Amino acid sequence: MKKFLIVEDDKLSCTILEDFLSDFADCDTAANGKIGYELFEKAILDGHPYDLICSDVVMPEMDGHELVCQIRTREESLPIAGYVCTTIFMITASDSPKDMAQAIIDNNCDDYIVKPFQRELLKSMLLKYDLIEHNNVP
Repeated sequence: MKKFLIVEDDKLSCTILEDFLSDFADCDTAANGKIGYELFEKAILDGHPYDLICSDVVMPEMDGHELVCQIRTREESLPIAGYVCTTIFMITASDSPKDMAQAIIDNNCDDYIVKPFQRELLKSMLLKYDLIEHNNVP
């Protein structure tokens, strides 16, 4: 089974994401980027990395941009190049092109979701990145 991490400080948003994504994978949650990075690191060390990380942008302790930057730096430092390249979706209430460009181009995340998100949009993104199979879509 796939393994997803939701990094979101808003409890309602986290619950909604977890409720939806748990249909497709085992889900862990973190209330900020610092805890999210710790869970990411533990998963790498345990040999069971996350298939997807959904991270809010604005969070206490460590924001989503810094989290993605640290994750990508850690992935590049692994002894086997390309061993881990986690799919990362940034989730935010901002739909400005500048914020989207910063998330995708500057921070090397895979995609960008604007809150409130539609389940069908998120489902199509999971399919696009091969995180779920067409025949397993509820």
